[in-house]
Amino acid sequence: MSRLIDMIDAVEAGKNVFENIIQNGDCCDFVVDEIYGSNAAEQDMALPGNRIAAGDNLKYMEYMIKKRGLNGKLQLIYADPPFFSNGKYQASVRIESELLGRSPLIKTGAYDDTWDGDFCQYLKMLAVRFYMMKELLSDTGCLCVHLDWHAVHYVKVILDEIFGENNFVNEIIWTYKSGGATKRSFARKHDTILFYSKTDKYTFNPQSEKSYNRGLKPYRFKGVEEYQDDIGWYTVVNMKDVWNIDMVGRTSAERTGYATQKPEKLLERVVKACSNEGDLCADFFAGSGTLGAVCGKLNRGWILCDNGDAATSDQIYRMAGCGYEFAVERIHDEYAEKSYTTAEAFVRAKEGELVLADLQMDIKMLCCSSDKIVENYYSLDRLSMVRFWGADTDYDGRIFRINNITEQKSKKIQIKNNSGHQRIAVVGYNVFGGRFTAEVII
Repeated sequence: MSRLIDMIDAVEAGKNVFENIIQNGDCCDFVVDEIYGSNAAEQDMALPGNRIAAGDNLKYMEYMIKKRGLNGKLQLIYADPPFFSNGKYQASVRIESELLGRSPLIKTGAYDDTWDGDFCQYLKMLAVRFYMMKELLSDTGCLCVHLDWHAVHYVKVILDEIFGENNFVNEIIWTYKSGGATKRSFARKHDTILFYSKTDKYTFNPQSEKSYNRGLKPYRFKGVEEYQDDIGWYTVVNMKDVWNIDMVGRTSAERTGYATQKPEKLLERVVKACSNEGDLCADFFAGSGTLGAVCGKLNRGWILCDNGDAATSDQIYRMAGCGYEFAVERIHDEYAEKSYTTAEAFVRAKEGELVLADLQMDIKMLCCSSDKIVENYYSLDRLSMVRFWGADTDYDGRIFRINNITEQKSKKIQIKNNSGHQRIAVVGYNVFGGRFTAEVII
């Protein structure tokens, strides 16, 4: 089948699925089961923003429209979907152990971008989601779709059809130094961000940048304001559509180890240009949660959604580390395709503290590339599998309300010695993204 026919079929199939979803009254529920932040006990979960959703993004967007009434409420959607690269992507983790020390980097599965060569199926997956995103965007809203050379040209035609070619705003080129070289072609050193609006009333805040003079010397033109830095003389101009931004380096403080993580500087430009303070932004292929980290700094509300365990745990760890207050939602058990609790923890309560005593998990389910290393750490120091955990000292049996998390090396959490505590519960995640819970009855 030709790519042209693939595009036509994808738009029609996507539209049909979208219309069936909207017309069908049934809809799955997503429920809040974790809340993080210094005021976790008092947070109002009626607010739409600052949420991490674990589950299929199509089902979550349907839930947002039908159950939360968020159609027409999002100002910005940043979409960084699979690129049709036919690759399998991995996250890099380390195990920390007082007994065995720090492990070498361990590769574990993050997500698959394999489609068995079925390009039409890939485009259909995107098309129905683009229709849903359009429904969620406000009249001033913007969509930014991040892709590379594999599929961007075909996706642009589909977006022209769904959003209207008159609502195409920019093709932004993100160029970087990283990436492989080959003797058979020029080195591929850029991605593309397709910027669309929902209507002609879209929000756009022009950004500026330095434009260095030829020879780095002053022009001294009348009426032209010039500046000088340690490189040379420059003027300030409206930002161009080619952005030279480094990828997240191996030693960068913002690096999470998640595959295909995008730099905060890149998302900062998108968020500043396409939204204002107080607006609600979303990423339905959220990965390590860069959009949420950036929106929190820029005083925007954020919604992150991803179906991967590694992605969800990375997002929780990152947002909690930023000090943000947020909720975690999961698809209701009736509709769940998997169990989100994959390990069992054992916690002892002493006066004024909780002690994580043991963790039991099925390491055969990890399918990582360093099984022997993992087996050795697990057999000799099971608690080294813990990445982070937190305690709820007034557990209501439904929602874990976590004021702060403790990291991998700490096996104790200090709690107030309050005889009024009736139920204490903990929730945490292992280094591979698996979730564990435990309850202590006082």
